[in-house]
Amino acid sequence: MDTKTPDFDIFSYEGTDYKTLLTKKFLAHKKYEPEDPSRIIAQIPGTIVKIMVKEGQSVNPAKCLFIIDAMKMRNKVHASVTGIVRKIHIQEGQIVSKNDLLLELEEPGSGKKSKKKPKPESRKNTATRKKPFGKKKK
Repeated sequence: MDTKTPDFDIFSYEGTDYKTLLTKKFLAHKKYEPEDPSRIIAQIPGTIVKIMVKEGQSVNPAKCLFIIDAMKMRNKVHASVTGIVRKIHIQEGQIVSKNDLLLELEEPGSGKKSKKKPKPESRKNTATRKKPFGKKKK
C-alpha cells in the first residue's frame, strides 16, 4: 500500500519560516500591486453619464473628470493627483465593469518646461514704528 505524502512548502512571514501546505487558491492569487494614481480605474460597475475633460487638458483634485451612474446614484470622479489627461478610454453612455481602465494621466512636468514664474522674495517689514502710548520722557 502506497500512501502519497503531501509536499510541504516553506512559507516565510515576518522573518519566520513555516512548513505548511499551500492551497491552489493561495498559489493562484494575484500579488499585491500598489495603486497607480496616474491610472483612473472603475471601483464599481456602472454607466458613464458625462465626461467633463478632454485629452491634453490639465486637471487637479478639485476638477471633476466624469460622472458615473452606479447603484442608482450619480458619482463624481475626481483625479487624486495634479496632471494632464493623456488618454480617455471611455465614452458617454458606455457600461463599465469593476477594475476597467477609464482614464490615464501624466505628470504635468514630464517632458515640458514649467511655465510657472518664481515667486518674488517676501518684503521685509518696512513699516515705520509707531511711538508707544503713554507719557513722553523728558
